[in-house]
Parts: sequence; C-alpha cells; structure tokens
Amino acid sequence: MTTGDGRLEVKKRNLASRLRRSQSSTPASAPAADSPEASAIESEDASSVQVLTSLDELKAKVKEIRAAWAISDDAMREVFQSFTMAPPSDIPADPYSAEYAERQFEFYRFISEQPGYRIENERSDFPTDANRPFPYYTESPETVGHQLMAIGFIIKTMGLPAGSSILELGPGWGNTTIELARMGYDVTAIDIDPSFVALINERANKFSLSVDVQEGAFLEIDQLDRTFDAVLFFESFHHCSDHRDLVRKLKRVVAPAGRVFFAAEPVADSFPMPWGVRTDGESLWAIQHLGWLELGYQESYFIRMLSHLGWITDKHVTTATHLGVIFEARRADGIYHLSTFTLPPDEETTWASSDGPEIVQRYTTGRSVISLEQGPDSTSIVIEAVNPSPNEVPYRVRHGREEVAAHAPPEQAFTIELPYDPLAESLEIEADEWRPVDVMDSSDVRVLGLAVRTISLV
Repeated sequence: MTTGDGRLEVKKRNLASRLRRSQSSTPASAPAADSPEASAIESEDASSVQVLTSLDELKAKVKEIRAAWAISDDAMREVFQSFTMAPPSDIPADPYSAEYAERQFEFYRFISEQPGYRIENERSDFPTDANRPFPYYTESPETVGHQLMAIGFIIKTMGLPAGSSILELGPGWGNTTIELARMGYDVTAIDIDPSFVALINERANKFSLSVDVQEGAFLEIDQLDRTFDAVLFFESFHHCSDHRDLVRKLKRVVAPAGRVFFAAEPVADSFPMPWGVRTDGESLWAIQHLGWLELGYQESYFIRMLSHLGWITDKHVTTATHLGVIFEARRADGIYHLSTFTLPPDEETTWASSDGPEIVQRYTTGRSVISLEQGPDSTSIVIEAVNPSPNEVPYRVRHGREEVAAHAPPEQAFTIELPYDPLAESLEIEADEWRPVDVMDSSDVRVLGLAVRTISLV
C-alpha cells in the first residue's frame, strides 16, 4: 500500500515528467543572452518556446509555474524557459524621450494588470528564514551553485581594500551583504522590503556583525549624508523605474575615486530595444504574479547612457556562471584615456582592432564614434593624437553642431581642439584610411586612420 507521502511523491514525479515533456528542455542556468552558446541554444530550441499573445495565455502559464514550484525550484525554472511574449511594435524611436518611457510603462500595466507601477510592488512574501534564505531553500544545486559563484566573482572583481565602505542597493536576502560584512567592510544596505531589512539584521546578529540596514527606495539615495568607496547592484538595478535619474544621483554617494558595480543585470546587445520591459518567461511571471518591474537594456545603450552621465565603464566576465557579467563604472572627470575603458559595442565596431591592453591609444577608421559626457561646464574638447603614417592624413572632427577639419602631419603627435557642444550625443572623427603594410615596413594589414590617446573636456 502506498502511503500518503508516497502518493504525493508519485504525483510530483508524474507532474515533473509531464512538465519536462511539454516545456523547453533549456536548463535554468542558460548562458548569457549574447554569448555564442546562447545563440546556438536559441537556434536549436526556438521552436519549443511558446510566444504568448494574450493575458489569458500568460495567466495559464502563471498557474503552470505555481504547480511546478510545488515540485521544485528547478521545475519552476524549467517552465520559465518555455515561453516568451513579443515586445510592443510601436515603441517610439528616442529611448530618452518621455513618450518612450510611457509606452514601456503602458506595456507594464498591461502585463501586471495594475493601474500603475509603485515601488511598494517590489515587496514580496518570499521565505525569510535566517538559517535557510534564498538560494538555500530552493534545494537546487544549480541555483545555489550559480549564486555562490556569482557572489565570489563579485567580491573578487570589486577587489576593495580592507575596511572600504560599500553601499548595496536592493540586497534582498542579504547574501552578498553578509559576506562583505564578514570580510570587515563597512556595509550599508538599503532595501524597499521591510521583511528583507529584518532578515539581514537577524543574519548579521548571528555573526555579531555591524551592518547598517535601512528600508528605502533607490531614488532616495540622495538623502544619504555620506559617500562610499563602492556601490553595488546585484540583480537589482533593473527594478528601478527611472534608471537615468538613479545614475545621476549615484555621483552624490560615490566617493571621488569610488566605483559602481552592476552585477548580473539583464544587459545584452541581443535585447530587442534600447531599454524596456523584459518579455522572457521569468520576467513575465514576476510582473504578472508579483507586480515587480523587470527591465532590460541593450549593452550599447547601457554603456552610452552611463557615458552621457559622466561615467566610463569596464566589463568583467566569467564563464563559470550565467550570472557572471559585471559592469564597473567610474567617474570620467572629463578625461578619456582611450585604452582604459569599454566602449558601447556599436561604437567599438567603428574603431580599429586594438594593439593590446598595454597600448595607450586607439586607432580610428574612416569614421569613429565615442560617447562623451553631456552637459558639464566645459567649453572645448582637446584631443591628443598621433599620425603614424608617413603621409599626411586629412581628418574632420564633429561634436554636435561644432566641427573642425585639417591635415594631420606625417609621423607626428598633434592636438585637435574644437568647441564643446553640451547637447551632442557623441564625438565623431573622420579620417582618410591607410594600411601600414602598404606604406611602411610592416606586416600590419589593418585599415587605420589616426591614433587617439586622450580626449579631454576643458
């Protein structure tokens, strides 16, 4: 005779089997969306992903997720991978416009069935057992393993000196918070959910740790009366309803030499629009079931947005986990050393391939583009460049409405100066192209223009 517990286990196994047969077999720990592995998986499994077209279909999926969750966290994540929804086709062209944002929040209201977004929607009723917080309560080796690897990668990438001060925004269960505090860092954590605030305090007390845990919203950080050596977002920045305003306010809380880390955020150039509501299965569930705001960003847009607001960015990647992408931002302070930061991917393609990480310059091509800070109190742009060619190279430089044109002297360093346009989105450098293999004793077959070392806003 089968016991009650035995019958329940049989039902769970049968339901899990049906879910596996009816849903995508893509694992929950899928590669980063813009990786070659992801492209291969996408081409193989595209036919198994259901594209939803109505709220009724989405509600049916939410019920399916609820049933899968009763089986296991892994079963739930398997269902997440099985469906998506097409984004709106009538999104305005300008991602910085009020009309663009309104269309995104209109789509959010449609999916969530709520009259509007409120930050209180980010609160939840997830388990808050201090002894078994997420990811441990999932009992999933996949989920736990990826979270632990991601936290380790964050700590290693941040590489902060002992005693540094850290502001963590949206810490959730506080896993990263506690690990950083155990290392002796001065940690402040701010979360909108009072249950998470209480949980982090309880966990800190277990280790006799001093952590400043506060209940609050991201956009309230300008009310803090101190600065920090680092600000950390770990799977949290994408919940902010005004990401550009948040980035503007970061300068008020980041020390002059401080840095901001965006860890495991949904940033990829494969995202179908500059920024907006995500339509993958997990995000649709979180919006419909929980009312959360789930945004994603194209990498080119994300880095350019930071550039316009005065930050330069580095990208750190590990293939050990699908959570292993970190964008590190630091103040530009009006000086751009061309070899020391990451360009938006669509701008990177306009420059020649690099000579190597130790080289202090980048080569232009026929037309090269770089985004600079918008609106600082500057009057001119000064470009330190070199023409390695034995011939003169004609060039033209534009910044919004401002423009200069001249000829670069052969085999010499020189300076280009032009007025700064505070409304310009990017600096464009056009130069006649040449190949070292054609005019020099060189095997370099690259097509080059000028070598740019620094760009300064004066």
